[in-house]
Amino acid sequence: MSPTNSFPNWQADYAAHNIPTIPVEFVRDGNQIRKKPMVGNAGRFGLGGSNKIASEFAGAPGIGFMCGRRSGITVLDWDSQDERGFVAALDRHGATPLVARTASGKLHAYYRHNGERRWIRPRRDVPIDILGGGLNVAPPSRIETDQYQFIQGSLDDVARLPVLRNLAQGLSADAVPTDWGSMREGDGRNNAFFRLLGRAAHHCDDFDQLFDYATTRNAELGEPMEPAEVVKVAQSVWKMQVEGRNRFGQHGAWVPVQLSRKLASYPNTYTLYGVLRAENGPHSIFPIANAMAPKLGIGRHLLEEQLVEQVSPDTQHHAALYRWPLPRGLGEIGGGVS
Repeated sequence: MSPTNSFPNWQADYAAHNIPTIPVEFVRDGNQIRKKPMVGNAGRFGLGGSNKIASEFAGAPGIGFMCGRRSGITVLDWDSQDERGFVAALDRHGATPLVARTASGKLHAYYRHNGERRWIRPRRDVPIDILGGGLNVAPPSRIETDQYQFIQGSLDDVARLPVLRNLAQGLSADAVPTDWGSMREGDGRNNAFFRLLGRAAHHCDDFDQLFDYATTRNAELGEPMEPAEVVKVAQSVWKMQVEGRNRFGQHGAWVPVQLSRKLASYPNTYTLYGVLRAENGPHSIFPIANAMAPKLGIGRHLLEEQLVEQVSPDTQHHAALYRWPLPRGLGEIGGGVS
């Protein structure tokens, strides 16, 4: 192995982009290859710990990082070599500048972490894992004669990753995170439970069905909620459902009447704004094509009304990036997907 093709150099590249990494080895088990961290407590490594151990694993064949808050990355793992299906998945969940091919020819799309959990095959009909936590093996890891590699973009694109859109379309109504059985009070359990019931309510005929579902899922938690709390959450969700306010698993845009009246004079801007609200969640960073901005009056209308904030300017090769401002006045609007 050449000095430049070793874990310490890989680790330094990722560390330069604020991604703590760990060495990974690959163990053959019959026809399967298992990916195994070469350090203990892998999920606790930050940049300092990663830097400290790098020189000890010069011969490591693989490098990986923990998806989620520690790396700031969520990976859409397309568990198939069907590239047409992968393109359809990107159409559904949003284009990203950073895509990797695994050693087995499967595909990873990188997104900015936006609170996603780790979902392994959440839909039986779509070969997708959503890695919002846990280990992700990354380029340029090597397995026998094959290698992970970025086939679109580079680590320089990490700073401008978009968030994964339309997450609910990638989940079955009854999908639960793989760490559901370990969730306890204080680690997002209550919020995850509420969202789960919100998605499931669309498929329930009455409150009794939803409550039965809630009781079953609650019993699977690492620390189940009190029965009275389960009743309270189920009643709240069902009330939203019958009143037509349940937006979990749904996507669209809502515009306050005052803002609607203002934008009515600029139909192109109004149309673009509605599409952006429907397709991007509250924490999204999204591009607006260079050719569209002057044509649809983005600078004059959306920016003047403080409906978007520019994150980075346009360049010859990339469109300018925008985000939603903090809620204020007419900006207190809903949109995106729950």
